[in-house]
Amino acid sequence: MAASVQRCHRCQREVPAGARFCPVCGARVAGAPRVLRRRREGEKFAGVCGGLAEYFDLDPTLVRVVCLVATFFTGVVPGIILYVILALVVPAD
Repeated sequence: MAASVQRCHRCQREVPAGARFCPVCGARVAGAPRVLRRRREGEKFAGVCGGLAEYFDLDPTLVRVVCLVATFFTGVVPGIILYVILALVVPAD
């Protein structure tokens, strides 16, 4: 019995069944639900930035740097409060 194959919506190439991303162009495969969760794997502090990076298909280091820069330029306290709220509200994986 052959495994089902689906097509990437971006490059129209075949994607193996069960794949979350296209192996050719890296696009998220249709039908793979996006769920915001804190990432325990490779977490630095509570896994919030890792979870946001996975949700938006970005590099976790990039999200961490953007979070730090945004926290610095907003006066530190709002960024810290937002991070703590996300750490408490977003479920862990």
